Amino acid sequence: MATTPITTTGNVFSTATQNSGNTAKSQQIDFLSMLMVQLKNQDPSQPYDNQQFAAQLATFSQLEELGKIRNLLDGQADVIGMMAMSMENTALPGMIGKYASAASSTLDSDGINPCEIGYKSVLPAVSGQAKIMDSSGKIVRIINLDSADCKVGEHSISWDGKDDAGNQLLPGKYKVSVELTEADGGVDKMDTYTVGKIEAIRFKSTGTVVVINGNEVSLGAINDVRETPY
Repeated sequence: MATTPITTTGNVFSTATQNSGNTAKSQQIDFLSMLMVQLKNQDPSQPYDNQQFAAQLATFSQLEELGKIRNLLDGQADVIGMMAMSMENTALPGMIGKYASAASSTLDSDGINPCEIGYKSVLPAVSGQAKIMDSSGKIVRIINLDSADCKVGEHSISWDGKDDAGNQLLPGKYKVSVELTEADGGVDKMDTYTVGKIEAIRFKSTGTVVVINGNEVSLGAINDVRETPY
């Protein structure tokens, strides 16, 4: 009687699991269905090896168990994430009224109160400038830094909302850039941050933001929170 060559169960197993989009249940059904086809069409003169059959069934069973463990771990990760978010959201309102610094190059001027600009110098410098730019990128004010503001460490300077001619600028958002010049003439651009009192916490679909001096900054940008002003 003519027989049709059948691939090994190892190949069947590989075929049943190669599509990562299938669920574990559908993979199990596919595997067992193909295994039954193989058994029905095996060569009677060369029957399928029982030990190999048992070994490959055990391999598939192990894969199924690993899938269950992965799903369990994924579920636990989701629960832990929700718990962390709940704890975070509960604690955040306690930050309102405290003072914070957050990485930002944006200033929100109300035309009345000065804007605080923070930066950190990691190398000693001989001079420096803080440049204030409007929404078009035009420099409207250059603040020359004194020697104390050029030393290594954290610094905070204030901008009164005026241009170089002393005119009060319109309220709105401005950009700031701080550059320090070293003794050898090299110019370093400092990372700036906004400093001030936390006015509000807002929960948005894109994430939690903290309002400092009218600026919305992401929670991840906060690098320091303290009880007293900077």
